[in-house]
Amino acid sequence: MAMKIKKVITGLVAAAMLCITATGCIKDTVTYNYMQGNLSFDIPEYIYAGDVVQLTARGITAPDDPTWGWVITKIQTDTLYTRSIVVKFPDEPAEYTIKALAYHPDYITESVKKTVTTVDTTHMTGSLQGLPYNTQKTITDSRDGRAYRWEHIGSLDWFTENLAWQDAGAVYAKSEVLNHVFGRHYTWIEATSGNLCPAGWRIPTNADWENLGATLCGKSVEFESDWDGAATKVTADVYFNGDRLWPFSVNNKHEVSVDWNPLPCGYQQRGDGRFYGLKTFGMWWSASEYDANNAYYRYIYWDSADFHPGFTDKSGIGLSVRCVRGTL
Repeated sequence: MAMKIKKVITGLVAAAMLCITATGCIKDTVTYNYMQGNLSFDIPEYIYAGDVVQLTARGITAPDDPTWGWVITKIQTDTLYTRSIVVKFPDEPAEYTIKALAYHPDYITESVKKTVTTVDTTHMTGSLQGLPYNTQKTITDSRDGRAYRWEHIGSLDWFTENLAWQDAGAVYAKSEVLNHVFGRHYTWIEATSGNLCPAGWRIPTNADWENLGATLCGKSVEFESDWDGAATKVTADVYFNGDRLWPFSVNNKHEVSVDWNPLPCGYQQRGDGRFYGLKTFGMWWSASEYDANNAYYRYIYWDSADFHPGFTDKSGIGLSVRCVRGTL
């Protein structure tokens, strides 16, 4: 039996080799046609929960008559064949994947996907939850009517949320809905030129920061030192759409004792316009200069219990801003 199987296999191999060397056995070469252009559509990375959005696919230059299609997780799971689609997003905050497609029987199908997060800006019960707003003290910015919560800490009044004045700075991911959640990112030049804070408030100097640090550390501190254990006293176990903003850390146990309420909103590189460090760093300007080209800031890193000092370029980096009021 073994010899018979060996002969069969040998015969199959010989036949295959004969077919390869014989012109008549070679199959026709398959040609694939690829579409020209770049398939795309526009939608911000973050939008309001409940928004109604029109999406239009574009960018394919050949063929000139593709069939367009859409698939949206949780909303449009079967392909809907149309170039433009109107989408009503649910009222509950969530994350969605949107895929646009271009078909043609003579071409390879093209597709592009984007992830969209819907946001509920309702205070306390919306997308952002877990901040210990034990105080309801607020001030209203007369320029745009926006209310900010604040707390008296040490000798000064401090904003307990990031500034969101829209006449300067940039909003995270260029999605205006986040202006109401994370505030804006400002360069030091923007932060210290004119009156960025509401009337009666200012950008904190190094001395103002030291006053906050003394309260957090229970002793006098210098700005250019790490404030040991200070971060864990202000970083709450806060959630955005159900996901931790400050990742779990054995070093920062989020033992909140002071309601300063920092968020890890990262920073912006003005050179490329991109944002970095969400869920990793919270970074806030000082009004004090380091030198002619750089200025001081303070930052919290997600995996550290300390509140750190730093300095960076005045005009190339966008950071968050807290406003302060009072005299030392």
